[in-house]
Amino acid sequence: MTSKKIFHGAIFDVDATLVDTVSVINDIWRAWSIEKGIDFATIYPHIHGRKVNETLEAVDISFNNEAEIEKVKSIAIEEMSHAKPISGALEFVSKIPVNLWGIATSGPCEIARTSISASGFPIPSIMICGEDVKNGKPHPEPFVSAALSLGFSPDKCIAFEDSPAGVKSAKDAGCYTVALRTSHADDELSQADTIVNDFNDINIEIINDKLLISFV
Repeated sequence: MTSKKIFHGAIFDVDATLVDTVSVINDIWRAWSIEKGIDFATIYPHIHGRKVNETLEAVDISFNNEAEIEKVKSIAIEEMSHAKPISGALEFVSKIPVNLWGIATSGPCEIARTSISASGFPIPSIMICGEDVKNGKPHPEPFVSAALSLGFSPDKCIAFEDSPAGVKSAKDAGCYTVALRTSHADDELSQADTIVNDFNDINIEIINDKLLISFV
């Protein structure tokens, strides 16, 4: 077990970090690609850790329009209503006071709230979603905004991510960054400070409104 690290706040990505949505996200974009007659393999590299409009634009700039965004969101809300938590995530988050944790996700807030609720998590008061920032991941803005909304500087926060874009966003924001092996290989997550399988590999204590974290 590592020595304990002290943080003021925690910031979580949602998809494949708190919520087991890897296969769900794949299904969402597979359904959309079939409808459009597009090979799913060509869009797969762009679907995890990105805003919906960024994925659409990566496929073809003509798809980056309000009608297509709403179409993807409609598919996603239905699929996310069946989402489940990542192993150990519910227990881990339940130990953190509500004022000490928040969300930084590339997805739309409506979809994030659907998957978070379906998985059994409370909806946090601090949620930075795709529509809340000008620059999505891998830009640091989502994590900087989440940290400041919690009332802390990013370097006082621990961030949990699963994608290379998310890890870069959190690291460049200044957060201590933990990557979960839920959607990508270790070599793609190498910028993270620590890589774990899931939340069962992390111990947390709350003392004097501080988060004491150690890794198994």
